Formats: sequence, structure tokens, C-alpha cells
Amino acid sequence: MKKSRLIALLSALMIVAAMAFVVGCGSSDDDKSSDGGDTSTSTASGDLSSELITDGTLTVGSDIPYPPFEFGSAPDYDGFDIDMVNEIADRLGLDTKIVDTSFDTIFTDVANGKFDMVASASTITPDRKKVVNFSDPYYSAQQALVVPEGSDITSVEDLDGKTVGAQNGTTGKDFAENDTNAGTVQGYPNGPAAIEAVKNGQVDATIIDQPVAQDAIDKGQTGFEVATTIPTGELYGLAFAKNTPALLKAVNGALQDMKKDGALNEIYQKWFKIDAPKEVINGTTTNN
Repeated sequence: MKKSRLIALLSALMIVAAMAFVVGCGSSDDDKSSDGGDTSTSTASGDLSSELITDGTLTVGSDIPYPPFEFGSAPDYDGFDIDMVNEIADRLGLDTKIVDTSFDTIFTDVANGKFDMVASASTITPDRKKVVNFSDPYYSAQQALVVPEGSDITSVEDLDGKTVGAQNGTTGKDFAENDTNAGTVQGYPNGPAAIEAVKNGQVDATIIDQPVAQDAIDKGQTGFEVATTIPTGELYGLAFAKNTPALLKAVNGALQDMKKDGALNEIYQKWFKIDAPKEVINGTTTNN
């Protein structure tokens, strides 16, 4: 009888000890999740580490120069895209490394792991989504028809038989080839070169993103003008390899937070003196 009571007492003590151990473990986990630390940093160093080229660093491909979105000299790049990328990286607890690369190959480059992400005034299109995944949109764009000062060309309809310039790999070049009756479409390696071709008479007109043309005008460049803008309903997104879903999710999360707390709006105001439009604030992207 005494033996049975002793066994029962020992069993009860073992149960109490086990419960204390479990509670202790649970308290430790709770402390980690509520210590006021930067949870985005732990996400970046944990879930994302296997998807980043360099742990702790967001390596970003961008075609430079393409002002006002990206311009300058390494490592001190500047522009709308650069400010946005730096803000996203900060929120994820990551450093930023910008890799200057040709826009003509930028999507295959990120798909093949040359960098983690593309930030290069890149329009979200069905064809590009076959190669890469896109973030939610961050910019709403339209094209500009750039012509020499005093040109008779005032609309897309006036491009029949003309020589039209555009940057290689861009939706502007696609538009020139597929939506005009241009006689020849001449590709150029970057936006400034496409504008310069108008100024020196190599082409009759150039089709390029409207903010790029306006930036050149604002900086005092002469010898060309914007004949008209071309509304195309384009939205820019950040591009990722198909095999980096955790990185895409984390960047989308940071981008959504920037839309909600006004950080993206501040970057818009800095570079364009306007608020981020509703189609950007409310926009999402489906990658299938």
C-alpha cells in the first residue's frame, strides 16, 4: 500500500516537471516573437537566404542610364527606382547592390540567376511573364512620341513610312513595330541614345516612356519636343526568377506597406511632383 502511494506521488511529480518544461519552452518562443525586434530582418536572413545570390544583400539588375528612374555612376546611382529599391531593402533588413545591365537581356539574366530582382522601369506584359514573375505594380506609365523641334509629325498616324527609333527590348519598340506603319524601326541600347537619334537626324521620331522624355526637357535639353503622349495603360513591376517565390512575397509585402504608409507616395512626389495613382496603390499582379 505504501509502495503504491509512493509510486503515485513520484508519477505526479514527473507530470508537474514535464508541464513546467513545456511551459518554459513556450515562453521562450513567445519572447522571440514579441521582443520588439525587426521581424523583416529575421525573414530576410531565414526564408530568403536560400533565394538570394548573396546572403544579406538584394542584388538588383537595372539598365542605366534611364533617367529619372535610374542614372549616375556606380556605386552612387540615383533615381525613382533606386529610391524605391533602397526603401524595400531597408524594410527587409538587406543591403542593396545595383548591377548595370542591358535591358535587351535583363529578363533572361534575372531568370538565369545573374541578380535577385530587376528594377528598371519594366512594364508588366504577358510575354515577359512567361520568363519572369512580377511584383505588384509600382508605377503607371504612358509613351511619348518624340520628334525634332518644328517637325510636321504630330501623331502616330503621321509615322507612315518614317524611320522611328526606340530602345531595344522595350514596349516602346514593340508599339513602333506593331502599332504604327513606320517604314523602319531602329533600335538603340538605351533611352538617351534613342532621344539623341532624333536630335541628330538619324530618325524621324522616337517612341519612349513619357517620364524619360520629360526628364530630358526638364534638364534643358533642346532640339526635340514631345509631339503627343500615347496612353497605353502600362504598369511597371519588379521582376524575379520563377524559382524565388519567398523573395517575391517578401518584396510584395514591403511594397504594399509602402503604399499604405505613404512611403511610395513620397518617392512619387520627390521625382514627379504627383501622388501615386489609384491603379498603382490598388493594383496587384497575377503571374500565371
